[in-house]
Amino acid sequence: MVLRIFTEIANRLRFGWTEAGFLALVLGALVMRLWQLDGRTMHYDEAIHLQAAWGLAGGNDYLHSAWMHGPFQIEYTAVFIWVFGDTDFTARVGYTIFGAALVGLPYFLKDYIGRAAAFFTAILLALSPVLLYLSRFGRNDIIMAFWAASLLVLLWRYSHEGRTRYLFMASAVMAFMFATKETAYIVTLIFGGITFLLALPSLVPVALNRDRLSTLTGPAGFFLLLVTLTLPQWMPLFSLGQDSLGLVLAARDGTEAGLVGAPLWAGPNLLVPIYAAPWWLHCLAALLLAAVLGRINMAFNASANSIHSSLVWLGPRFATPLTITVASVLTIVRPLSRWFEWVNADVVTAGILAFAGLAIVIAAKHPWRQSTLLVLVPVAISATYITLFTGVINVGSVVNWLLPDSVGMDATTGEIPINYLVAGGLLLGSLTLSAYLGVRWLGGQWVGIAGAFYVIWTALYTTFFTNFAGIFSGTWQGMGYWIAQQEVARGNQPWYYYFVGLSVYEFLPLAFGIAGAIYFAKNGHILGVVIASWAAANTLIYTVTSEKMPWLLVNLTLPFILLAGIYLGDLANRVQWRHVTVRGTGAILGITPVIVSVAFHLIYTYVTQVENFVALHWGLLTSIAIAAVATAYLVRLASPKQGLALAGLGVAAMLLGFSVWASVRAAYTYDDSNVEILAYAQGSADLKETYEDLNRQVFSQAPLDAKVMVDYDVWYPFQWYVRNVQKDGLLSFACFKGDSEEGAHDGCNRVS
Repeated sequence: MVLRIFTEIANRLRFGWTEAGFLALVLGALVMRLWQLDGRTMHYDEAIHLQAAWGLAGGNDYLHSAWMHGPFQIEYTAVFIWVFGDTDFTARVGYTIFGAALVGLPYFLKDYIGRAAAFFTAILLALSPVLLYLSRFGRNDIIMAFWAASLLVLLWRYSHEGRTRYLFMASAVMAFMFATKETAYIVTLIFGGITFLLALPSLVPVALNRDRLSTLTGPAGFFLLLVTLTLPQWMPLFSLGQDSLGLVLAARDGTEAGLVGAPLWAGPNLLVPIYAAPWWLHCLAALLLAAVLGRINMAFNASANSIHSSLVWLGPRFATPLTITVASVLTIVRPLSRWFEWVNADVVTAGILAFAGLAIVIAAKHPWRQSTLLVLVPVAISATYITLFTGVINVGSVVNWLLPDSVGMDATTGEIPINYLVAGGLLLGSLTLSAYLGVRWLGGQWVGIAGAFYVIWTALYTTFFTNFAGIFSGTWQGMGYWIAQQEVARGNQPWYYYFVGLSVYEFLPLAFGIAGAIYFAKNGHILGVVIASWAAANTLIYTVTSEKMPWLLVNLTLPFILLAGIYLGDLANRVQWRHVTVRGTGAILGITPVIVSVAFHLIYTYVTQVENFVALHWGLLTSIAIAAVATAYLVRLASPKQGLALAGLGVAAMLLGFSVWASVRAAYTYDDSNVEILAYAQGSADLKETYEDLNRQVFSQAPLDAKVMVDYDVWYPFQWYVRNVQKDGLLSFACFKGDSEEGAHDGCNRVS
């Protein structure tokens, strides 16, 4: 028995040539990303994110703010700074790990795309100019690329293997993804649309009541996972129609009464409680609840065949809702604290009662699809009743607990703006609907899956349960802020901006990705069509959205690389390599890129008319004509299928060489000599030199006669380099502008 277990483990952990090759690729990618990681000056955004992480590592409070995206990168980077110190290298090293790990993900698709395609994809991920540059960059886009690719792997493996563990893993990935950046909405929307189309044959019978929700697996199951876990996150979309509703669910600009993207703290208001009911009405409500539960159990017990079966139904149907209701009342009202001030008796008693209610359900083996409602409904009814008909809720305390300090509000009167009530109602309603659908689908397993999602998500957004205001800002303001920002259109780039960026850096994935998409659609390659749909939808969405930045190229590059890698793997599998070696047709690999290179050179010379065609040009034209004839003969000798595959691989090898050159130039040029699209808003190399001069000439000389004053215009990203001396009070920032000058007060009141 023991031997069999060890044999099974060994088989699962087999380490062969494939595993060794992927390990080498991942380690090579990691070395490329770590090489001189601290050589480049901090970027504008890097300095903001990394300084927040530095502050958290140093013991400062951190509260999620939508304009800085999700909290994960701040908390994740803070761990490296806390453990290894606050250097440029340690601040960026966490991103390199995600960039290198991304290279290894195609391994987990090798059984579906083939080993050759998996290797080609990993190579392209390792050498991509965009991915390499942004793996060495203190922004969360490379982390998002890892989550998105992981979600695709889990989607595909669950769709074909049906193992529930993939749903648990996907729920964790989605929690981290939504806590990383708001582009998670785009990933979820695209994957949700793809799985919906794949699942239509399974969803239609359920919609027509010909099948049950609990039977859905494969793409339909993954679609339900996406819907039930993320439905509350989509509620801020209602702010798009706020003008017609007469509400302000997502403020378009910051005011004294709210934050950008959050509901406005302004009238009309609702006074809570709406009716302060007398004690006898509360007793009547409790008796009514007991009567309803008793009537429900009588209906079930009437059909019971034995006393045992009656007790099995009586416990979950009566005792569980009653104990959960009492636990909810104790948690909210806190009556026991009047007599037991030395211990939190209400919470302890509520916890015991809640545990007892759940234990009854488990002991009776009551179906989870029904038991979950026995828990959720009493909680919702109790909380609603206590809020609306009693005066025990201190509105000001709840509001201060849930909303950030920066939201200016006065809740001492007990008045709550309708804007916030509508937003809260949408969130609670969508959460209830999610739980209902999820439990109908997977029963108790969905509770565990959702628990994994919400525990991770809540822990990250509340900075590990220290700032509960992150719950509301994470669920509502994250999307609301970026809906409001669409009118700002930061970057001010043309609609074709990403097409320029892809053509400059990712010419290999772009060319072979498009060719692969056409090939996969023609041949019915489902995974290829799925990734092609992802690439097309990504391109459309990012082209339409108003804010266009170079780091967003990561999102467009990733699916094109997957397409190109799988297509190149298919080309390689068409070739009978031993046959090619014997006949010498492998020369096509070398001749084809030469022909293409010379042809492009001649076309460029002719179009630009830099110089007239001379004898050299005519000689080159004649040479490639002869080479083309020779290549055509070799293609015929090898067979058209193999010959064209060899030609495609040859061109890909040439383009890969250009990609490596572009990667090295963009990632390892640290001064200001090269003009790079990727280096948008990059700090000048002079900043580091300026700080080193200040440190040598001023800060190392103690004591200082006066504090150093620096113009606020260089605060980004100079504040990262002077973080320690600013903390020690040796340096401060100020505005060196007159009151009448433009931008005089933009930042002066925010820094000192």
